[in-house]
Amino acid sequence: MRFRRIADDIPGGTWLDDLARASAMSAYAKFERTSRAPLLRVSVLGSTQLDAYTFSDISRSLQDATAKIGHIVRNPQGEITSVQPADREKAPLIQRGQAGNTIFFGFPEIGAEDALIQDGIETLSERAVKELCDFLPVNGSDDGALDAVLLQRDTVRNAVSDIVNAVTKNSGIGLTLTPTSGEEVARSMTTEQARVLQSSLRESREDVGYETVTGRLDGVRTRRRIFYLERDTGGTIQGAVAPDLLDEIKLKLDQPVTARLRVVRTTTIDGRRGRPVYELLEIRSQGSLFD
Repeated sequence: MRFRRIADDIPGGTWLDDLARASAMSAYAKFERTSRAPLLRVSVLGSTQLDAYTFSDISRSLQDATAKIGHIVRNPQGEITSVQPADREKAPLIQRGQAGNTIFFGFPEIGAEDALIQDGIETLSERAVKELCDFLPVNGSDDGALDAVLLQRDTVRNAVSDIVNAVTKNSGIGLTLTPTSGEEVARSMTTEQARVLQSSLRESREDVGYETVTGRLDGVRTRRRIFYLERDTGGTIQGAVAPDLLDEIKLKLDQPVTARLRVVRTTTIDGRRGRPVYELLEIRSQGSLFD
């Protein structure tokens, strides 16, 4: 236990102190510690006749949720609502086997460069799974956990939404995490809980803003009241035309213009953003300014 004592005796909280403690703890893990290998057991509840697609869908949702939580462990200020390959690579779940309705996941071999310290040494994957479990229900009657999900940050809501969608389509799941150190953690989600959360997470809000853009008025469909505007900065905007602008807009076809737009974007509670919807409010020949 010599290296563990060295780590415990290092004072201070500077990055040099943290680095020294990390080095001592890595040496402890390599040369002195005897500890259990962390393991995540995922049991699919209900039917015993489940196909490979069901297991794949549930496994993929857990991997994506783990990757998203891992992202904010690494970067607490950064929110994501879609998982990137780099996030999966940094926080992978390694399938160790399957028995009946239970899948067994392990974690990557630990290295000094990717070790996280908390009551011992754990990888980013293990930390992310542990934190993900904090946001899931303890059992089928844990209604408080469902309410608490809606109060979490965007990335957490989105990660839980991945699991919710998989459970809703397939079957309830039970998770048991045996960590590197500390007590075993057990969580579950029933299909009923998933449906309740899915309904809540799909509720949406509208964010309304205004933009002034310059470009060329490429076209207009007067019967459908739709305009097409090529931005000077690239790309084409299409949207609705306010009824009182229909006559004016015809006079500015194929001309450089400055347009005042109302922009509406719908965002669901789990952080999924819809495409922006544009409405043309004012239009001037380029060079003119709005009041």
